[in-house]
Amino acid sequence: MLFFFRVSPVRLRLVGVLAVTQVIGWGTTFDMPGVMARKMAADVGLNVDTTFFGLTLMMLVIGLTGPAVGEAVRRMGAQWVLALGSAASTAGLALLAAAEGPIGYFMAWTMIGAAGALALSVPAYAAAVEREGAAGRQTIGVLMIFTGVSSTIFWPILDAVDAVVGWRVTLLAMAGLHLLLCLPLHLFVLPPIDAPPAELETTQRRAIVRDRDGAARAFLHIGVISVAFSFTTFGLAAAYLELLRGAGASVEYALWLGTIRPVVSIAARAADLVLDGRGGPLATTAAAALLMGASFALLLTGIDGVWLLPAFVAIYAFGAGLSAMARAVLPLAFFPPDEFSRRSGRLALPQNIANAVAPVVFVAVIHRAGVAAAALLGLALMAAALASAALLAKLIRPSLPSSARADTP
Repeated sequence: MLFFFRVSPVRLRLVGVLAVTQVIGWGTTFDMPGVMARKMAADVGLNVDTTFFGLTLMMLVIGLTGPAVGEAVRRMGAQWVLALGSAASTAGLALLAAAEGPIGYFMAWTMIGAAGALALSVPAYAAAVEREGAAGRQTIGVLMIFTGVSSTIFWPILDAVDAVVGWRVTLLAMAGLHLLLCLPLHLFVLPPIDAPPAELETTQRRAIVRDRDGAARAFLHIGVISVAFSFTTFGLAAAYLELLRGAGASVEYALWLGTIRPVVSIAARAADLVLDGRGGPLATTAAAALLMGASFALLLTGIDGVWLLPAFVAIYAFGAGLSAMARAVLPLAFFPPDEFSRRSGRLALPQNIANAVAPVVFVAVIHRAGVAAAALLGLALMAAALASAALLAKLIRPSLPSSARADTP
């Protein structure tokens, strides 16, 4: 049955709280420099390009602190970690608003990175799993649709507020959102944890890796998939326009094609959710890798046609949307719900390091070796993801009897 036919008041409350706080969290931090970097640069003594290193620092801090945050969620519960994240986001944005030079600027982004580790993605997904067990994958899917539009929501808000009061007061206003809205929502409105977790699916989903060796191998393969997908999608997010221009698009055409990508990616996430993950996260993983791999192969054909770049954008974007879903829920497919936060926190380390490094690598490859080299890099990463998905599939067979395999996510 589809997710939308199983909305209970508790689930609606859970999704509402987490969707609001995640959109605010991403929109006021990771998405914010897209509008504010040029406005902040001169006042903090940096050029525009250098200000974006704040995002690199943010992702590195999230990655380095991810394992500790995963353990904190397991010990304290996601609610308290999210509340700490809201408080840290308030402090980080206030520090950024007060920054007078590069040192203050990058210290603020360090705090924002720590806040992101406590408040973005993993703790929010863990809050869903704590309350819904394996069925939390559906709530995670809904949250990913909302977070996919965070920039669409917050870019015009940031621009409009800045035009009236300037960037410093704008950031203080965003800090106020975390303090006066996100913090109370996390503390007082997030539904309590049931014991045992509420399982909203008719068939109980079980962890399919039971022995220690199998768990270690599963974690390794999930790590390879997560890094391959993150490196590709975050790398091309920064290098997207350069790739399209290198493939022959004019500046205006590349910008127009760039507007299609987020829409198609969100549509892919919604399609996976509406289909209720038919075939499970492994099927989603394979589909994502095949689609993105096919888009890179299309660039390598050298065919010169008006349809080539729109086809590349559509195929790649749909695959990228599915890859985000797969990254988020693969740990839940192979490990029990009570291990989700710990496993996801450990995956955050290599994944966010990949996020931080990938844009530099992809831009350098495009500029120095061309579009074909970038496409080959993407194709190699997708081949690695497919290989790991195939090895994960082998781990399923001995773990459950044939009669139970149909029940695996």
